[in-house]
Amino acid sequence: MKITKIKTAEKNPVEIKGTDMQDYCLYIFRSPVSITLSGIERIFQKNTVILYEGGASRYFSSAGNSELKYDLVQFSPSPADMQHIGSLNIPINKPFSVEDDYILSSTIRNLDLHGCTAGRRSAELIGLYMRIILIALEEANSGEENVISDIPRFPQLKEIRREMYDNPQQHMSIDKLCRRLAVSRTYFHRIYQAAFGISFRQDEIKSRLMHACRLLTDTKVSVSVIAEKCGYESETFFMRQFRQHMGCTPSEYRRKG
Repeated sequence: MKITKIKTAEKNPVEIKGTDMQDYCLYIFRSPVSITLSGIERIFQKNTVILYEGGASRYFSSAGNSELKYDLVQFSPSPADMQHIGSLNIPINKPFSVEDDYILSSTIRNLDLHGCTAGRRSAELIGLYMRIILIALEEANSGEENVISDIPRFPQLKEIRREMYDNPQQHMSIDKLCRRLAVSRTYFHRIYQAAFGISFRQDEIKSRLMHACRLLTDTKVSVSVIAEKCGYESETFFMRQFRQHMGCTPSEYRRKG
């Protein structure tokens, strides 16, 4: 399975119309969306998912006054991949809702982060990520009641994490977040780690570096501008942190992409 495009926290102010694209396209809408199906326009709430097969027409736009927000995974499946997708209980070209999108969003972010990394087993890693995404889609459509996390304030923590990844250039104050959740700093760090398996600050770094990777791949702006757009006051510190976590400099990553 070949990944041809990944976009996370994408914002689009215009409508997207049909295409004869042969790739499959998975959209996860983060805001209300108006989708036209068989000539009929319908409004769907955020956390709506639709998997378009290759060649299917697409016609959707924001259902509100603000920009449409969504994640996108565009991929080219092999015949075996298409057979596997067909065997799963996943609606094709039909929207359905996802009550808890944590697994989906986390996996897409990891796929985005590692998608341009050239490694001996990168193709295998991408295949595993896509398998997790497809399994999560099938479970979301199974009609089974989702298990509610027993971690305190889990819905609020998920919203904070979504805000972080949607706006990685902003510095989130721990004190303000603690007041928002009415918890102490120590307790906040404990439940965040328990919820996502990563500390808040490390997750913040990850969100910024993922944004940097997208800018390095999709734009030609300078490294200094990218550092600023990702919330770094020091270009030197940005480059040091990028190399520490990504194993290469920003310029080397751009050449690989």
